[in-house]
Amino acid sequence: MDIPVGDNEISPPRRRPSIDERFDDFHTSHPWVFEALEELIEEWIESGGGRISIKALFEQLRWPASRQRVPPIRLNNIFTSRYARLLRHEHPEWANAFETRRLRNHARSDRDSLTSKVNAE
Repeated sequence: MDIPVGDNEISPPRRRPSIDERFDDFHTSHPWVFEALEELIEEWIESGGGRISIKALFEQLRWPASRQRVPPIRLNNIFTSRYARLLRHEHPEWANAFETRRLRNHARSDRDSLTSKVNAE
């Protein structure tokens, strides 16, 4: 609802997109990140590696990504938990490769987001 004030109108503040919404946008715009994470974890498992932190994989991905792209892409740490869930969803055989914890900030209104669909299954 706009509140008229003379010739100007004051608009209500915009709602900031949730983490799930931002992840969905990022994942759609940068599908190579998921593909690269798939390759890294596959290499890790095939080499006999046990459990690994999704953040360790993210850090391993971050270095070459920052050097090869101009301008460098920024990989936001808030997306690691969403990528872990997406990897486990797409590759159930990797479920024991990394641990996931309950999401603290999971927005209940994001029913159509990619991560909400993954979490629901």
